Amino acid sequence: MDINIKQPKIIPEPERVTYKSVQEDEDQIFDGVEIIDARFRAEDLRRLISYGSVIRDSNLSDNEFDGADLTDTLFINCDFSNTDFSKASMHRVEFINCKMTGVNFDESVMKHIKFHESLLNFSGFHESKLENVSFEDTRFVTADFFNVKFKNIEFEKCDLSESRFIDTSLAGVDISTSHFESLSIKREDLAGCIVSSLQAVQMAALMGLVVKDE
Repeated sequence: MDINIKQPKIIPEPERVTYKSVQEDEDQIFDGVEIIDARFRAEDLRRLISYGSVIRDSNLSDNEFDGADLTDTLFINCDFSNTDFSKASMHRVEFINCKMTGVNFDESVMKHIKFHESLLNFSGFHESKLENVSFEDTRFVTADFFNVKFKNIEFEKCDLSESRFIDTSLAGVDISTSHFESLSIKREDLAGCIVSSLQAVQMAALMGLVVKDE
C-alpha cells in the first residue's frame, strides 16, 4: 500500500539548545532547535509545542501534554511512557525508535505522521482522527482503538496482538504484513480490511467460523 506521507520540514542544521535553556524559556516553545539527552520532568513543561525541531535521546515520560501542538518535528530514541497526548494536534511528525507504552492519544488529530520501530503497547486512541499515518515495525500489544477515524493508514510489519478495534472501521487498511495472536473487532468493522491468506483463516476463527480444507 503506497501512502503519501509528507516528511517534517526541518532546516539542515537546527540550533542546538541545552536542557537548562529550555527550563529557563518562559514561552517553552521549540522552534527550529535540536535538543539532545534531556530529561523533561512534569514540572518542566506546561505544554509541548514544537515547530521544525529535532528531539533525540530524551525522556519525556509521565508528562501531561494534552493539547500538544506538534508540526514538522522529529523525535528519535525518546521515551514517552505514560504520557498524555489527548486532544493533541500533530502534522508532519516522525517518531523513530521511541518508547510510548501507555500513551494516551484520545481525541487527537494526526496528519502525515510516521511511527517507525517504536513501542506503543497499552496505548489508547479514543475518538481520534488519523489521516496519512504510517506505522512501521511497531508493537501495539493490547492497544485500544475506539471510535477512531482512519484515512490512508498502513500497518507495516507491526505486532497487533490483543489490540482492540471497537467502532473503528478497517476498510481499506492493509494489515497483511503484520502479526497478531488475537484481535477484538466487530465483524462490520472488519469489512474491507486487507489481510493475508493466513490472516483470513485467523479472522474466520475469531468470528467463530470453522475452516475445513477440501
